[in-house]
Amino acid sequence: MPIRTIVRLTPAKPKAGEEFRLQAVAQHPNEPGTRRDAQGNLIPANYINLVEVYFEGEKVAEARPGPSTSANPLYGFKFKAEKPGTYTVRLKDTSGDTGEAQVKLELA
Repeated sequence: MPIRTIVRLTPAKPKAGEEFRLQAVAQHPNEPGTRRDAQGNLIPANYINLVEVYFEGEKVAEARPGPSTSANPLYGFKFKAEKPGTYTVRLKDTSGDTGEAQVKLELA
């Protein structure tokens, strides 16, 4: 099942040389493998364990979250606006499901 992913920039149109924040939110339960259901059965672990950020096809950041990450996590990365282009965020979870979203960087 694909991971629904939303990406945004803050500020939306930074000036050249200005720092901005890329934020990605994922719709995912992030089960750590330690919780039990109503019948007492262990819920299998399934959490996002890889977040990659690309700018114009080149990897510029990576995070490897663990099982203690909350449901529907928000990931944030700080960059400096140098030139316009497209950022792509790719997510992968422990069951092999993936998600991807893009956002265009436009300079003010």
